[in-house]
Amino acid sequence: MKIFKTLISTAVVVAMLSTAVLAADDVGSPVTGDGPKVVEATDADGNDVTDRISTTWLGKDSDYDEVDDYLDNAAADIEAADEKPMNLNGANGTLKADLEAALEALGSDADVADLDFDAVFDASYINSNDEVEELAGPVTITVEYTVEDGMVLIVIHNYETGKWEVIDPSKVTINDDGTVTIVLDNGMSPFAFLSVAKKGTTTNTPTPTTAEKKTDDSSSGTTSPQTGEHAGAYLLIVAVALATAGVVCVKRAKGSAK
Repeated sequence: MKIFKTLISTAVVVAMLSTAVLAADDVGSPVTGDGPKVVEATDADGNDVTDRISTTWLGKDSDYDEVDDYLDNAAADIEAADEKPMNLNGANGTLKADLEAALEALGSDADVADLDFDAVFDASYINSNDEVEELAGPVTITVEYTVEDGMVLIVIHNYETGKWEVIDPSKVTINDDGTVTIVLDNGMSPFAFLSVAKKGTTTNTPTPTTAEKKTDDSSSGTTSPQTGEHAGAYLLIVAVALATAGVVCVKRAKGSAK
């Protein structure tokens, strides 16, 4: 009977620890989606909407048909542009001239043709009815994303089906803590992060194609939200269970020896 009670107590402790870990995972996380983690987001009135933003990588399915449509359209645009950002359509022709101006503003002498897609994802506002809702700009959003040393980052925005814009570099801030802050005048929808060496040099490291990046979020410089976050906590739970089981076994052994 004592052994049975001990086992019951162990099960209760393990369940409590597991519940605490799972509850901690829900705190401050995005509404849904597997895109880059949203660290902070505010709407045009300065209201905190961080927990209402859902992010989804290109090539992944979301819980919302609208988001899937946005990403499908973005993928079609990128394919039609031969995976070259400068070939994407903007309000007045292709983005080539605007991208060249952005590179100049960032002090890079790289060729605009060398710009690569580093990450493509959607960010959408989800209202209290669990529906995608348009959020008028300006919207400020900060996401986890690491920019490598010696590289420049340009953000482009798919503000309308078939139309992209280059976000003014003055509205993109690379923070020291591995995050990027963007101010969007035209609300939210799919984004693309483009990068190139600040100076017109090449490296020996092969650059993944856009198709590869669609299904591998490791190329974005971010960490998948469920990889290794709670490994320590789960090890603690297992350790508690094993230790308790060991005590039970010892008691049983002593009881047998009497």
